[in-house]
Amino acid sequence: MDGEFVLGLSLETILRCGLKVGLPVDGETLLAAYGMDLERQAWEAGLRLLAAAPRTRREVALRLGRRYPPETVERVLERLTAAGWLDDRAYAVGYVRSHPDYGSRRLLADLIRKGVDRENAAAAVASERGAEEAVEHARAVAEARLRRMTGVDRTTAARRLAGYLARRGFGPEAVRAAVQPLVAGLPDQAPARRTRGLQRRTSLGRRGDGKADRGGAGGDGDDA
Repeated sequence: MDGEFVLGLSLETILRCGLKVGLPVDGETLLAAYGMDLERQAWEAGLRLLAAAPRTRREVALRLGRRYPPETVERVLERLTAAGWLDDRAYAVGYVRSHPDYGSRRLLADLIRKGVDRENAAAAVASERGAEEAVEHARAVAEARLRRMTGVDRTTAARRLAGYLARRGFGPEAVRAAVQPLVAGLPDQAPARRTRGLQRRTSLGRRGDGKADRGGAGGDGDDA
């Protein structure tokens, strides 16, 4: 402007605003062009984010908010939503499907933490994980975990599996229904303890027999 650099604009913005070399431009026109260019940049940044990975509206807003003013971010979010790029309900369903080893509780907590409202998060979890399906899912996860355990008794296996499932967000009912049938065929803890006790008593008895033998040998010598 007047031979001085004021701001840089993309060719797209220049053409949309009808700007030309030598054409008089006032401050209001420049501000409008600048805002339009910012929105274009934010729009392209939002598309890149969503092309790289699915994201919630909140996640995109936080990322764009680091570089662009709030009003620009809000306009871009509305455009992305209208164009179908942003859809928190679809994101929630996709998240549930892509995390088959998570229970309903963890899925719900994760979705809410990522910015999905509770209603959409709960609807997605409920639609993908019914009560019966949750039990079957928990059983499949527990079976895979149990195959990695060796030499465990029923009580130990049940405790470990219950903790493993609980940490993955499965509810108490699903955990109980999944774990109990799996560990029913494992050896009980009590026989293992009795076996160890018998082994200990046998060992002590052998030591006592050895002492008695040595004592008897000494007595016979005295009699002779």
